[in-house]
Formats: sequence, C-alpha cells, structure tokens
Amino acid sequence: SPAPAVRMGVETGGNPAERAAHRLYAEIVWSTVDRLPLVALEIRGAIEAHLITLCRRLDIEPVAVRVTASRARLLIRFKPSHSLGAVVASLKLGSQDAAVVAGRPVRWARGFATLSLSVTEVRRRARRLKANP
Repeated sequence: SPAPAVRMGVETGGNPAERAAHRLYAEIVWSTVDRLPLVALEIRGAIEAHLITLCRRLDIEPVAVRVTASRARLLIRFKPSHSLGAVVASLKLGSQDAAVVAGRPVRWARGFATLSLSVTEVRRRARRLKANP
C-alpha cells in the first residue's frame, strides 16, 4: 500500500510553557542524486518510519517527515547543542541503509538545505506537507 503523505511526529501545539525554550525548529531537505526519482513508492513509508526512529534516537523530535521520489523533507525540533550537519549526515546514511534493507537502494546527493522556523511556521509547513503530495 502507498506510504502516507506525511508522517506526523510530535505536536507543536499546547501550552507554550510545556515547550522547552532551549529547543529550536528547522526544516531540513535533501534530494537524490541529480534529483532523479530514485525512491520507489513502496519503500517511502519504511524510510519515513526509519527517519522518525533515528530522530528519536538522536534526541530530536520529528514534527513531520515526508519522503517523495526525489527528496526527503523533515520538520524537526532540536537542541542548540546538536550539530545540524552531523544530525543530517546520520539521517541521510540511516535512510540509505533502510532503503538497502528494503531491497531498493537510494543515493542521496551531497548537501542539504535547512531553514530555522518559528512554532507558527512549523504548523503552517506541516499542514502544507500534508496537503501537497
């Protein structure tokens, strides 16, 4: 069965006092080599689930995760002490490993794009990810 459009992790709503002030929000995006459609539909859900698991292991909260044919997009909540470059490297490598285990290897391009977000913008972008395949 096809993967869900967006895997939602942690809700960003609730009492502002419950959200730790020392946390930051970011959108992270990386693509396949030459932005080719290399991620097969049948493994996208497995890669998304694996990315959520990896985030939690790294003490990062996945707000929304979406994998398409040519890119991965994550909205995350992280601590300022995290090295975003090291986090993305771990996520990219882990998602490649998940694709290999699923029998459909994927090659990600070098680099990534990131944008820091406010709580309000995280909500907007999460809704947009859910609405646009």
